[in-house]
Amino acid sequence: MGSHSEQYNPDFLTPSVTLDIHKIVDENSQVTAYNPGLQPSWIQEQIRSLCSVQSELGQKMKNLNIKHTIFIVLWTTLTLGLLPVYYAEYRAETAGEETASLPPPADTEIRSWKAIARDLIKIWTLVCKGGLGLCPLSLTMLQIHGVTESTLARTSTIAACVCGGSAFLLSAVFISMRSKLNRGKIAHLWVEASPSLSVPEAVIFWTTLVSPMSYLIWSILFCVLTLLVVSWNKYIGGGIAPDAGNSEGAKPAFIISGVFLTTLIIETIVQVRRAIALIRGNAAREATVAVPHPIPGNP
Repeated sequence: MGSHSEQYNPDFLTPSVTLDIHKIVDENSQVTAYNPGLQPSWIQEQIRSLCSVQSELGQKMKNLNIKHTIFIVLWTTLTLGLLPVYYAEYRAETAGEETASLPPPADTEIRSWKAIARDLIKIWTLVCKGGLGLCPLSLTMLQIHGVTESTLARTSTIAACVCGGSAFLLSAVFISMRSKLNRGKIAHLWVEASPSLSVPEAVIFWTTLVSPMSYLIWSILFCVLTLLVVSWNKYIGGGIAPDAGNSEGAKPAFIISGVFLTTLIIETIVQVRRAIALIRGNAAREATVAVPHPIPGNP
């Protein structure tokens, strides 16, 4: 009986083993070494397995943080820094800590979202008018002497037209679906995306809202770039010869221009689909949830 506290003799362990496991713990209370001579083999295997899983999990979390940081920096750059500005200005003030699943927003939060939606619609209305004006303006710039002769000027002019059209199209989508913006599901997504930008869903939500304005600014910048290139070639560069389509020096420029414009158009399509999914898709899911399900046994 006196040795019962020192020895543990389960039925499936023969002979009895001492579970007096000595651990050396550092100042951070982390296990740094074990005495394997006093441990059964299955405990050693479990410890090695847990240490391996912990190491892999730590590496995955580190890689995930790096990827998310790159994700935020990329979209912040593409939105010309408007992503954190919109987030700071229009996020829910009542947002406290991040939660995986939030309850349906209260009436006060829905009213707050409706007020923000009205402000966003005013901004989108101005962006819609600006994009509608920049599209023909950028096309008109193709008539300026020196634009079509320069690959950079021609590419920036087409990019200005694409961005202006994207700003107009995205704004028109949001404005045409303004009634669905006031749904409780959108308010719920707004509350979920308000605590922080530490999750990709929050970044995508705010990027979708800010994309019309960012496209409009990009269109203006591309128009300015076209004028600068033409002015440089005419007054400082001593003129420019037309691009030789069959020359070896012109082919890389044409390829880069084509890849850039194609990527820009694809990115625009993705943003439009994302905006429609944000409004129409979530509103449809809300309507599905609102339909009462029949109780078994009831007619």
